[in-house]
Amino acid sequence: MRIQFFLLGTLWLLGVAFFPALAENQSLIEVKAQVDTSTITIGDHILYSIIIDRQKDVRIIEPGQGLNLGMFEIKDYKFHDPLEKDDHIIQRYDYVISVYDTGKFTIPPYPLAYFTSDSASKPAIIEAPAIDIYVKSVLKGEDKPELKDIKPPIDIPFNYRFWALFAGGILLFLLLVFFLYRLWKRKQEKGYLFTPPPPPPPAHEVALNELQKLYASDLLQNQEYKEFFSRLSEILRAYLEGRYFISALEETTTEIMQEMEHHLNEEHLKQRLHEILSTCDLIKFAKYIPDQQEIERLKEWGVDFVQQTKIVYEAPKEETNEEAESVPATTVQQDSASLDSK
Repeated sequence: MRIQFFLLGTLWLLGVAFFPALAENQSLIEVKAQVDTSTITIGDHILYSIIIDRQKDVRIIEPGQGLNLGMFEIKDYKFHDPLEKDDHIIQRYDYVISVYDTGKFTIPPYPLAYFTSDSASKPAIIEAPAIDIYVKSVLKGEDKPELKDIKPPIDIPFNYRFWALFAGGILLFLLLVFFLYRLWKRKQEKGYLFTPPPPPPPAHEVALNELQKLYASDLLQNQEYKEFFSRLSEILRAYLEGRYFISALEETTTEIMQEMEHHLNEEHLKQRLHEILSTCDLIKFAKYIPDQQEIERLKEWGVDFVQQTKIVYEAPKEETNEEAESVPATTVQQDSASLDSK
């Protein structure tokens, strides 16, 4: 009898000491674990959820992406936004899991570490309960079906259609390679594939068009003399390259005039070219500002130089009947005169 009273007293003391602390912890934080189904077949997915209900001042170490779920494999996960309810915060963590064996499996309890306050340095532990899952076999009938012998190999018939298509594909590929090779050879030999590129316009046409655009611009009105005469010099230098095949864009004015001694006989044209290029150099590098009369003279000389030195392409004139008859007669007379002199 005394022993019974002693046991009852001990249980009462434990209840007084333990259950208030347990009730206090449950009021601070509560952890639940649940699944959408506890019976599946191999490969089926289970939605495993951990729900944490805690006071706002309780800090937790949140579950991560890779939990230890025993034999279960995590396929996907989703962490929901926290919900506030009075002075509590409710958080939910969903995991899509699966297992590839039959029998009874247990999702182990999840230990959650939490701190009762911001100043607490040592965490307490609370566990989400374990959950049993039953995995059934997809085989119907007997648990252990009878093993059957391996079937003999099957003779695969010759696929004529496949090999015909394969041979046709190889032939088309070879024809394509040959066609591309011929195009490449033609490009190497003639410089083009299908049609020849149009011939470039004559150098004087390009120069006159560029001069016309330059003179029509508002550079002189805005007193942008350096830009205007720099472009004038470039246009004339490009014309000299296309007309006389010299590196005028890369040479100085002195070098250009030295080369023009071998290409141009008219002294007044050489003097005008030299004055145009020299004045452009002064405006570009020495900040020289010409007056209006000098500007008009240089513009006129630039157009006149291109017009006087351009190559004129003329079609041969058709000879009339009278001209055709007179030419041989003249030739004969000249030949006979030369013979008589000899």
